[in-house]
Parts: sequence; structure tokens; C-alpha cells
Amino acid sequence: MIPSDFRDYFLSSSLIIQQDIVNSLLSLSTSGSPLEEDKELKADSCPHCKDQRIRANGKLKGVQRYLCNGCGKNFSETTGKFWFALKKKDKINKYLYCLLSGYSIRKSAKETGIAIQTSFDWRHKLLTSFSSVSVSEFEGIVESDDLFFPISEKGNRRLERKPKKRGEKASKAGISNEKVAVIATCDRSGNKDFEVITTGRISKKDLNKVYQGKLDKATVLCSDSHRSYGAFAKSNTIIHKKFNASKGQKTVDKIYHVQNVNNMDMRLRKFMESFNGVATKYLQNYLNWFLVLEKIKNKTNKMATLAGIALASNQTWMQFKDIAINNMLSRT
Repeated sequence: MIPSDFRDYFLSSSLIIQQDIVNSLLSLSTSGSPLEEDKELKADSCPHCKDQRIRANGKLKGVQRYLCNGCGKNFSETTGKFWFALKKKDKINKYLYCLLSGYSIRKSAKETGIAIQTSFDWRHKLLTSFSSVSVSEFEGIVESDDLFFPISEKGNRRLERKPKKRGEKASKAGISNEKVAVIATCDRSGNKDFEVITTGRISKKDLNKVYQGKLDKATVLCSDSHRSYGAFAKSNTIIHKKFNASKGQKTVDKIYHVQNVNNMDMRLRKFMESFNGVATKYLQNYLNWFLVLEKIKNKTNKMATLAGIALASNQTWMQFKDIAINNMLSRT
């Protein structure tokens, strides 16, 4: 679930530090309880429709409620966050210890005393909360690359293809509609992002979707020599530096290259190898988890940073609920 260096950092810490780490991950209030609502927190947008036209609408058990002028729904600050509607909250601390120790879903369930399905749900609620880690803007020299993962319908009872044995390769060689494309991006300021975008080869349209409004401060786009990047850069008036790896081309003018994004790709692939396959519908969640670990691995207070990322999203419950409903429909 987590890279070995991060897991080792957690396991090698004292029990006191480990508990501090777990508390930091879920800390919501000045009382120190990770599961109490902070009555001082203030909402800035509606978790249902993201409209910022909200107003106070009384209190329930001392907690401020809000009414959205856009969709007309009521909510509180915790509505939509990953601990929203969570049962067995007394087991959360133990579960987070298992998560940070790198335990599997099954082992985490056994150690915590919860059902395997509950363990699965808790993991994905937490992973969904990391959607806020997505970068909103890149600047300066930007490196981009596309990488591909086999489409996986793991967990679905109704498959759109003939079932495969574990480890079996795609029936079509190379890039095809049996693989899902992920766009990797980074700049020299440390901004990093991965986004699941399409099946098969990417197009100029896909790049426009990924980078809409994100490259306004970019000066140069570095990528491989695929024509979709050239067409995208030309239509968006961005200087494009392309590289042909098959010809051994690594740098242009000594400063332009794609080595950073390629290193990101390699670290991501190593990270994904630690799982027994990831369903395509959950792939973006795992990409976000990887980005979170990348973001905090050099931080002194790692879990405090992690907590800030996890608690930033008020869309978690809605996103997770949509995934769960789609999953149920696929099994009927």
C-alpha cells in the first residue's frame, strides 16, 4: 500500500510518534480527537455542487449547518469528507496503523476486527479524499509523458471481455484499446501530476482536456516526439521541445529534457507493482495516493502534511458513493 521507505519510517518510530502520526492524519479539532467535528471550521463551498453561494443555516448539536443557494441542499463542514457517515469510528486509529504499516486489505481487516468489505471501503474513502492533490497550474519548463496500464475489470462480475488468468498479457501488442493511458506531468518547481485520460493512444483532444487552464504560466513543453504533443503545443502557442528516445536523444540546449518525468514514471510503476492488480475504475485513486506520498516524503512532519491533503476535500463521500453505486450496478 505504501513504498517501503515510508513504511519503514513509520514502523521504526516509537509508539508515541506512531500515535502522533495517526492522530495527525485525522486530526480535526483542537481537542485532539480525530473523529470529533471542529465547531470552529467554516465551509467555503457546497460539497454537493461546489457552489460558493452558501449561508449559515442554524446549528445541530453545536455544529454549524449551511444551506447552498445553488442546489438548495443542507450540509456541515464535515459533509463529504472521508470520515463522513463512517461507522465503527473507535477502530479508525488501529486501521490507520495497519494502513501505514503497509498491511493488505485482508490483514488490516483481521487486525482491526472489521469485515474485509469495510476494510476495502475505508481504504478507498481515504484514497478518494486525495483528489485535492491534483495540480491546478504548472509553470516554466514543463515535462509531459504518457504511460499505459492494462485495463482491469477486477471485482466486476459482468465483464466486457473474456476473463483472463492473473498475469496474462493483453491480446493486442503495443498500445491499444486494451490499455488505459495516463498523462504524467511535472515542472522544475516540483509540481507533479498523473491523470487517467483515455484508452489507447492519446490525442490532441486528450491533451487539451488534461491541460485546460494549467499551462498559462508554462514557457516550454518537453515531451516525446509523438505528433499529438506537437499539434497541442502549436494550437496553444507553447514552445515545444521534443525528444526521440529511440535515437538516444536526451537533452536539447543542455536544459530541456524529460528525465524528471521519466523518473516519475519509473517510481510509479514500482509503486503499482506492490499491488495484486488495480481495477481501472480505482486507478486514479492510487495515482493520487502515490502523488501524496511523493509530496510528503521529504517533509519533516510527514503525516501533518498528509492530514492537510486528506482533509482538504469535501467531495470524498460523493465521489466514493458514485464509485460504490457503479460497482453495485456492475454486479447485478
